[in-house]
Amino acid sequence: MKPIDTQAAAIQWGIEIETRIPDSSGVAVGPYHQGHPARTGLHHATGLPMNAPTFNANHWRAERDGSIRCDARQTPCEFVSPILQGEAGVEHLARFVEWLHAIGASVNSSCGCHITVGIESVTGSSGSKEVGAFLRKLAHIGRWHARSLYGQTGTDRHLNHYSHPLYEQTAVQMRKIVTCEEERVKAECAEQCGRGMINFRKAFRRDRDGRFIGVVEFRVFAGTLNLEKLFHHLATVLGLCRRAHEVQCLGGFGKNKVQAKRTATAQDALRFLWDYLGWTGGARPVALGLIGRLHSEFRHYRKEAERLCKQFDERFPDASL
Repeated sequence: MKPIDTQAAAIQWGIEIETRIPDSSGVAVGPYHQGHPARTGLHHATGLPMNAPTFNANHWRAERDGSIRCDARQTPCEFVSPILQGEAGVEHLARFVEWLHAIGASVNSSCGCHITVGIESVTGSSGSKEVGAFLRKLAHIGRWHARSLYGQTGTDRHLNHYSHPLYEQTAVQMRKIVTCEEERVKAECAEQCGRGMINFRKAFRRDRDGRFIGVVEFRVFAGTLNLEKLFHHLATVLGLCRRAHEVQCLGGFGKNKVQAKRTATAQDALRFLWDYLGWTGGARPVALGLIGRLHSEFRHYRKEAERLCKQFDERFPDASL
């Protein structure tokens, strides 16, 4: 396998995991977008308190989400991570998922998993021209690889209103983002792209002091507490962002004949994704996006992705992706 991608270690990212937790979990759940710090929970079998892992002394937030369906004696809870980064961030995610299992968290088809990436941490620039170029390339690449992204969930996320495939109109907005000069107009175009499999609406956001804090959010993934799935999802996101930053020659928004052939099924599309990012084959000098356990455990979690893509093909052989 190709070497680790040292530049991916600079990427700042966060993850939101939608779950159902037992009413008896002891977790204080705050309102939507006003979550309480996830400090402690009770082990679902022993009832003993367990401190939630922190990252650089920062807590995850636990907040309600009205879209999550629950059974009796369950509470809907979306866990929102602090900003994570590098090998330590990957390892922290693994520890937090272990804690979620311990408190009895679970998921169902109403749950999603969203991964957000800080744009400047990928591109090294907050300039609107550089940001716009990155967004357009990411939109095109995301469109080409949509079948592998949805396929690795094994679910019907492509049919979900909140994680739909990118619309054809997205290509028009992206073209305007790179041709117009005003950041305000670029931001309006990003807003008009909506909240599909990749959410571009926060791409030109700035804080009260005018500092650039733009992000992209991958909404394509289904809720899961399966660490192998989460590792593959995260690796995919980091890899696609790295590729979008590096690629110079951009093809059309739609697939060419070679891309269409290589993405005929989710299983085919998955192998194409791996080759495209340098995880397999010899096209890239490094395995883009792979650091720490994402690199060392690829041979393990790739099997789970293959299984899920096969499941997707069986369930949705005619998916228009």
